[in-house]
Amino acid sequence: MIFFLAVLSLVSSVFYGFGFKALLQVLISITTTVTLDLFIEYFKSKTWLFPQSALISGLFIGGLLTQNLQWYIYVIAGIVAVLSKHLIKIQQKHIFNPANLGVLLVSIIFGVSHTWWISSPLILVLIFGILAVWKLRRLDLTISFLISYYFISSIIELAQGTGYREIYFTIINGGVIYFFSMYMLIEPKTHPNTRKQRIIYGVLVSLFFIGFHFWIPRHDLPLALAVGNVSAPILNRLKFEFRKTEGKRDTIL
Repeated sequence: MIFFLAVLSLVSSVFYGFGFKALLQVLISITTTVTLDLFIEYFKSKTWLFPQSALISGLFIGGLLTQNLQWYIYVIAGIVAVLSKHLIKIQQKHIFNPANLGVLLVSIIFGVSHTWWISSPLILVLIFGILAVWKLRRLDLTISFLISYYFISSIIELAQGTGYREIYFTIINGGVIYFFSMYMLIEPKTHPNTRKQRIIYGVLVSLFFIGFHFWIPRHDLPLALAVGNVSAPILNRLKFEFRKTEGKRDTIL
């Protein structure tokens, strides 16, 4: 994931016109998350361990927030991300995707935008994304989100009489959607554990996204993921079991 995000950042900045300043904000974000997490982990374990997860969070924050913001915006987002990972936990697992929460909170508090510029090279997003999803065995999660999102969005467009132009455009050019579903959504510790719960989770996040897109479009994706993260511990408590009743197998929840 570190390699994928680093390459996407470099390619986006060099070949898609974002320039050196875009890489500078990534560097600021990485420096913040890695430094803070490094000292927190040392304080807890008295051992210096390089925090790879903090590096990933920094790459995400720098690649999602728009360019040319004040430097302290990226620093605050990085601090929120790292602290949320250590402080907001259930059963030793952090609830929120750290980078997503950092981006969401600074966007709401400071009114800044998140352009997801790192998702510009669509072909690379898809290639790296498929490899990441396959490696983590989270195809069920990504597919459930994408199918439910495109299916429900198509129904809404048909009901509004707008045709399918927007949804077709998103399928062909939807770098942000694919990046979200293949990189952000599959963060290992913030989604349900079993396959059935992950499928439900993917559908729920797509519903949140569609709803927020109409009501709060400025924060639709990160807000949908944050709300989805809260639902993950609840879904983990749901168990699908089988029992025999009068010679038949009935499914109970």
